[in-house]
Amino acid sequence: MIDIRQIDTVQLQDAIHVETIVTAAWGGGCELIVPRYFTVTLGRENGGLVLLAWDDDTPVGFCMGFLSFAGDEERATADIKLKHCSHMAATLPAYRGQHLGEKIKWAQRDVVLKMGIDLITWTFDPLETLNGRLNIHKLGAVCTQYKRNIYGEGRDELNWGSPTDRFYAKWHIDSAWVKAHRENRHPFRTVDEWTAVNVPIANTTIVTDGIQRAGAIDETAFAQERILIAVPRVYQAVKKANAEWGIAWRMHTRELFEHAFEAEFTAVDLLIKDDLCYYLLEKNVQMEKTFDENRTN
Repeated sequence: MIDIRQIDTVQLQDAIHVETIVTAAWGGGCELIVPRYFTVTLGRENGGLVLLAWDDDTPVGFCMGFLSFAGDEERATADIKLKHCSHMAATLPAYRGQHLGEKIKWAQRDVVLKMGIDLITWTFDPLETLNGRLNIHKLGAVCTQYKRNIYGEGRDELNWGSPTDRFYAKWHIDSAWVKAHRENRHPFRTVDEWTAVNVPIANTTIVTDGIQRAGAIDETAFAQERILIAVPRVYQAVKKANAEWGIAWRMHTRELFEHAFEAEFTAVDLLIKDDLCYYLLEKNVQMEKTFDENRTN
């Protein structure tokens, strides 16, 4: 039985649990370990939030975050809008595929809503499609910003050999959009169903020795209201097969996503088909409407 608890005053042992989970999740990337003194300080009295998931007496997952500002433009005004910055979340590898990460994020939403805050933000690698699928398809976060190499060259087992480019995710947790995701009311379409209504795929891929490689970009696709952008379903497998192919995917998708966001697209879904995943990007997305209502106007 999984129990997710908010830690009001973080104790040293709780901080050690977080270190253990991070080490297991990222394969020993020492630079990713959250210093225990930071975790201890990140209690409710300092505007922080730490959730630990327990399987009986075993800590198996966590998330942590802190209060921040919603944007630079708000800082100069008298009415400053606060947000919650979700710093890190992880589960033990043995608990992957059991929806634990999703449960932790929804628990985080519940706590932040009680704080009177309606926006949570974080970053994630768009080529790590398990994260993308959770963040966008299941939780209803959206992305309109792409950040280049924000953590420098990665040295841990997941980030090695590639610039640490990230999506900047916004989770409007009190919106009709997210509520529909929470209640499983958002409609689902497959890649084939989208292409059947003339939504273009903005890039091609090349298969070499069973590995999907980055292909060409179709510039004409960006004239449409919706586009699909293909990414490898398992980016780590591409990097292990050929490090240069991994770098090529990073540069290829960097160009695609930056172009799309400059053209005012929003990433709103991540779909799976065979060895590829496809981000669905749309224009004129409105958070006060549901996933379906955005498509009927």
